[in-house]
Amino acid sequence: MCARLVLALLLAPLMTGAAAPMAQAAPAYIGLEVCNDTPVPQSVSLAYRDDGQWLTKGWWRLPPASCRQVLEGRLQNRFYYFRSTAPDWQFLDERISFCVGPDEFTIYGDHDCAIRGYKSAFFAKIDTHDLRGRGAETANNTGAQAFVSQLSAHSQPIAGPTTNGALAGIPDGRAVPPQGQYGPGFVSNVTFLGCEERGRDGQVICKFVTEDGQICVEENGMTSSAIIDRLQALAPGTPVQISGDRLGQFERITQAMLHDVKPRDETGLDALLYRLEGDWVSLDDDYDRFVITGAERRSFYGKIETSVELISVQGACGDASGQGPYLMAQAEDGGPVHCYRIMSVTETELDLSYLPRGTQLRYRRNDMPVN
Repeated sequence: MCARLVLALLLAPLMTGAAAPMAQAAPAYIGLEVCNDTPVPQSVSLAYRDDGQWLTKGWWRLPPASCRQVLEGRLQNRFYYFRSTAPDWQFLDERISFCVGPDEFTIYGDHDCAIRGYKSAFFAKIDTHDLRGRGAETANNTGAQAFVSQLSAHSQPIAGPTTNGALAGIPDGRAVPPQGQYGPGFVSNVTFLGCEERGRDGQVICKFVTEDGQICVEENGMTSSAIIDRLQALAPGTPVQISGDRLGQFERITQAMLHDVKPRDETGLDALLYRLEGDWVSLDDDYDRFVITGAERRSFYGKIETSVELISVQGACGDASGQGPYLMAQAEDGGPVHCYRIMSVTETELDLSYLPRGTQLRYRRNDMPVN
């Protein structure tokens, strides 16, 4: 196969004759190589379309002044995508998001990264029709022409600490990018749910609850490690204000990178969420019960846990407004938001109205521990 392709390339000038072609066809490259022309070791991952679906592979370790063939055979696509990482170096991505994993990985699909236990990271484009990106004419052992991409075009050292106070409170000394660099900027009053480790690499994911759903922040190098550490020290249910960039959204789950987290004044809705904490059992069915801790509700039927939801208390919920407050509940892995109008709550009783039908649900506090 490779021999026939090489022969075709050699015969192509002869077949065109003396006449100059109207347009030059893109060369048929055999293989894709990435070369580390930076002075530090780099880790590289690659993403591309394969048989109609997205495929991401990595990580390849490249010492300085070395090259690695990351794809063999004739290149079928014009565009490929890559990402490189190195301590104290910044990757200049193009906001093209794919899933990545720890160490060596092969991932099919570019969606639901966090839900599937992976990280979401931004890549940069390789255009095989751009001859400026070609670094070698005969880069493989068959003598055929490979496309070579250099890392220095998208990798640079991270600037050191500034003296203008922009890094105050950020002990790792990393420059905070301007808001809006990675996506639409936002400032939001939220309720902190908590942080947890997921995946084989112990990746930390922190979650917040808002009236629009959930906000997830991953420990993927985009949010400062100082902010991740501060979040891990917060108690679940803490009201905070966060600012950052929105990276993407799936249903009502927003992935974001954060520039800042700071405490905010407690509102009457926050105080009501605190009052809802505890173990509640239905007055109509002793087996039907739920436990609220912070911004999380765990529902049970008998001793069987039936669901885990993220909750918040808001002044409006979906199409309902003006007659709140409302308890909003959403499964921790996404899905529809359920709305309950809080009719009354005391130290011992809770009355809810499930919307939109207005089904009345009555509960009493239960002193029995959850097994």
